[in-house]
Amino acid sequence: MEKQTEKSFEESFGSTEKYSDEFYQEYVENFQPSKKKKRFYRFVKRVFDFLFAFVALLVLSPIMLGIAIAIKCDSKGPVIFKQKRVGKDGKAFNFYKFRSMKTDAPHDCATSVLLNPEEHITKVGKFLRKTSLDELPQLWCVLCGKMSFIGYRPLVLTEENCNEMRRKLGVFSVRPGISGYAQVHGRDDVYYKNKAILDAEYVKKSSLWLDLKLIFQTIAVVLKRKGNATEKLNK
Repeated sequence: MEKQTEKSFEESFGSTEKYSDEFYQEYVENFQPSKKKKRFYRFVKRVFDFLFAFVALLVLSPIMLGIAIAIKCDSKGPVIFKQKRVGKDGKAFNFYKFRSMKTDAPHDCATSVLLNPEEHITKVGKFLRKTSLDELPQLWCVLCGKMSFIGYRPLVLTEENCNEMRRKLGVFSVRPGISGYAQVHGRDDVYYKNKAILDAEYVKKSSLWLDLKLIFQTIAVVLKRKGNATEKLNK
């Protein structure tokens, strides 16, 4: 029954479509979060996150070293970009990425709100964003328990509208993720209210099976570069 409900939701809800204000208000008012404790699931999820992040950091360390050298050779500034984002229980945490923008770029805002974002992205940064390799430092966030592989994609503090809608829907009850429901259903093309709804649906339906499914869907999305903001900048 749960799989049928999930399929029905995915087919009927247009993640990139903008609905009426009444639709979103009604969704928030009628949303019923899952009352299941899911303690076993969350325990196994955390163990998987820790072990897989640890192994991934070891295996990918030569690639990450190469990326760090390329960034330093390409432009002035730090290798790692650090930013405050909203995490579990609505608390801010330090979010890490490989720096893909020039040091004079606006810091505490989403790339999508910049007037000319392509002017701020470095040459190496364009490649890192296109391949999603800039996300690799978040493995450290997963290892430390600030993030998970699958969850909601954490936003900067200034994206108040989406963060507030997430709060109303109980999204912040779980750890943010490197990827999630919204990332495999449109990524950067997803309207912010739809993003909050997809995040809420994930929290409600979360399971080991769904996490595994989203991991494989994420790999497919990254390889196809679907919904990537950098791709749109280059068109």
